[in-house]
Amino acid sequence: MTQSRAANVPIFLLAYIIYCTIDAKQMTLAEITTSSILFQYASFFAAGGSNAISSVDLSSAYNGISGFNVVAVGIFTFASNWAGPLYWTSATTTLLVDKYRVGERGVFRQHVALLTVFATASITSVMAACTAMRTHLFIWTVFSPKYLYAMAWNILQHLLVNIGLSGTLFWLGTR
Repeated sequence: MTQSRAANVPIFLLAYIIYCTIDAKQMTLAEITTSSILFQYASFFAAGGSNAISSVDLSSAYNGISGFNVVAVGIFTFASNWAGPLYWTSATTTLLVDKYRVGERGVFRQHVALLTVFATASITSVMAACTAMRTHLFIWTVFSPKYLYAMAWNILQHLLVNIGLSGTLFWLGTR
């Protein structure tokens, strides 16, 4: 919580209530993955995120850091701006562990495959739009920031969080 603004506390309360009402045993893997994607994006935008570079919140970037450390500041900036998606990644992982414990093997691998299909389709669409609109007046003010955010979602959120962090949590949860 300390890496997110206090105004976002109700969003996390609502997210927790939603999480508590989800029964992983009653949902298919595709439903869990789709819900995860939708909740990640919804929580990001509900917490004030947008596709504009100016919406990056730097207020929590220096929490607990006595001097400038580019890696720590980068991690804290990401954590404060993507706190909602980080929460839903962890929550989804617990749902996947529940599916695993009732005997469904390969759930994480299938979940990652579905997430990767979505990530690939979304980044391909953004790249195609940027290429098609490369001569448009708004390429640097509208499409370029959207492309940067799409790259952040695909590299940081998808690769590092949805696959890396979630994979580690899933591995720990199934041991």
